[in-house]
Amino acid sequence: MKKGNYVYILLVLIIFGIVFAMATKKVEDEKTDGEQINLEQDIYYVEKESDTLKTEQREIGGKTFLEMLNNTILELRTQPKSETLTSAIPQNLEILDVELNDKTVTINVSKNYGDMKTGDEMFCRAALVWTFTGFYFVDDVEILVEGVPLTKTNGEAFGLMNRDNLVVNAQIEAEPTNSTRLLKLYFANEDATALVIEERRVEVNPNQPIEKYILEQLIIGPKEEGHIATVPPETKICNVQTADGICYVDLSQDFVTKHSGGSTGETLTVYSIVNSLAELGSIEKVQFLIEGEKQDEFKGHLEFGKPFEPYDLQ
Repeated sequence: MKKGNYVYILLVLIIFGIVFAMATKKVEDEKTDGEQINLEQDIYYVEKESDTLKTEQREIGGKTFLEMLNNTILELRTQPKSETLTSAIPQNLEILDVELNDKTVTINVSKNYGDMKTGDEMFCRAALVWTFTGFYFVDDVEILVEGVPLTKTNGEAFGLMNRDNLVVNAQIEAEPTNSTRLLKLYFANEDATALVIEERRVEVNPNQPIEKYILEQLIIGPKEEGHIATVPPETKICNVQTADGICYVDLSQDFVTKHSGGSTGETLTVYSIVNSLAELGSIEKVQFLIEGEKQDEFKGHLEFGKPFEPYDLQ
């Protein structure tokens, strides 16, 4: 056989191998065997009262994985069975396309995705990611806005999202008995030169971290005359959790961008949060995160990448 024929046969075998691999991969991704697949899946919704994600189980069916994903979108948009829950997906948001490639779901949405408020957007994003990654054939989710990767407020792309890098309160809890709790909150004094304590009794849900209630009250601001707010009211709580004496406080970008700045202002803001949380007794330090990431500085005056210990500014 001539050398040219060997080369030709080799090229044909290579091309055949590539085509076969792609065909096999498609079968793995979509299970296109014509059989109906039915899976019990958790669909994530927003609980109206507590502003947390909760789940309801649905049977999701389809003859391909992609069909199942599109049916899941319909479930996400449907009003949940429980009256305490609501869909995290705005009714006016269009899902333009859903693709599945190598265990990554890409969801292309309409441009009005950007019209959502920060808190609503976080719930929508988290509901999509946690619902889809509940399938055994999905590891990651990417969101596009009319073909363009979704970005954070600082312009950086979110990239692939999964259950490791997007933390939510995903537990289904029994209905708790609410109770009241006395909180010691630190606000600025009338001259904005020191911190003052304001005691406030609030109703709390024992299934929710008390740290969250402290942050919420600080965002609401003071109620006593002569006390000044330290946290921008536009601030949203992305996440809060405590481990080994360190409380990790994850706040929206508004915490930084809406702050007026200044050395004293930054100091009062940071330590109003740190000192308020430290009043719990179980928290020794506070590590700040902005939309899931550490920042080297706050507004130019405080080193922001390391945990803060309580400090007496009264």
